[in-house]
Amino acid sequence: MAVTGFGVTLSTYYEQQLSKLDKETNATIRAAVNQSLVTWFGMGLMLVFIISVIFFDEPRVPLWDMIYLVLGIGLTLNGLFIRSAYRDEPSDTSNVIRM
Repeated sequence: MAVTGFGVTLSTYYEQQLSKLDKETNATIRAAVNQSLVTWFGMGLMLVFIISVIFFDEPRVPLWDMIYLVLGIGLTLNGLFIRSAYRDEPSDTSNVIRM
């Protein structure tokens, strides 16, 4: 549950930061984030499945624990990908006074 709470907090914060940008930049960042998130999520789930089933001989995992863990990891990755894309986006420095 702690991972899910952290993921919700991180994702919500960076979603608010993203909503301050114009629509075109917002759409570009969201597309890049969704593409990265699906790639990482798919590869991570395959890796976890392979490790847990083959090496630990554990065919069953508690359902609620797995749902909370997967949801938390997904939201955390979403927030982190938004943060990295948001930081890479050039900001408007036309109003900055340089000394």
